[in-house]
Amino acid sequence: MQYVNELKRLIKHPKKYPMYRITKLRYVFLHILLLSIILIIPNTIQYFQITQNISTLAHEEVDEIPKFKIHNNEMKLSEEKIIKLNDKHSIVFTKSQQFKMKPEHLVVFKPQDIEISNYNDHTKISYGSLSSVIHDEKDLSSFIDTINASKYFYFSIIILLLLFIQFMSISFKIAIVAFIGHLISILLNKKSRYMTWFKMVTFIISIPTLVLLLGILIGNALLMFVSWCIIIVGIIVTAYYLPNGKKRASLKQ
Repeated sequence: MQYVNELKRLIKHPKKYPMYRITKLRYVFLHILLLSIILIIPNTIQYFQITQNISTLAHEEVDEIPKFKIHNNEMKLSEEKIIKLNDKHSIVFTKSQQFKMKPEHLVVFKPQDIEISNYNDHTKISYGSLSSVIHDEKDLSSFIDTINASKYFYFSIIILLLLFIQFMSISFKIAIVAFIGHLISILLNKKSRYMTWFKMVTFIISIPTLVLLLGILIGNALLMFVSWCIIIVGIIVTAYYLPNGKKRASLKQ
């Protein structure tokens, strides 16, 4: 398969990288898609866990939800409570806005917003955005039942949205890095075309993407920095080994 040959070229000497100029765009976009899929794996796993735990909450623990009222986009809670869904995950209802979310917390209902676990990060949702849906604990129970009835549909929509955002993000990243590589090549008086750089960078960022994924999985910001360092070194080395451009004509005295 031609795509496999494109991947094999990546482990060859950087002098071979200019051959990416003949790579068909469908293989370039296929590679970007695969990189996007790799990077959304952590969030996919996390949202799948949330989807599964929604079922537990809907079927077994929905009666454990404490009484509350949403007034002026703020939750007025009757009592603080932690609802354990299994040995690892739980949902928290707290009266403290300063409550710190922990890895085992899937969702935390705070006075001013809701925090949803997003792997090593979290997403905040204001009560205002849910004002037409949730007003009290009964509405929340009904909302959970509705979500649970079509949980895999909503899960698919979320994953497709994540994939689209990641695809656009990587494409933009490649476009910027390719432009920088193109400028470096011009400064070094090397033969250079922007589209060749775009194709080269698409494959050059493969290993840095895996390093970035590892950094996300273990929550190590240093590895995220290392991934960028690998990209920078890869761009400089590739530019160095590009064929020389035409010699500039010297001005006669």
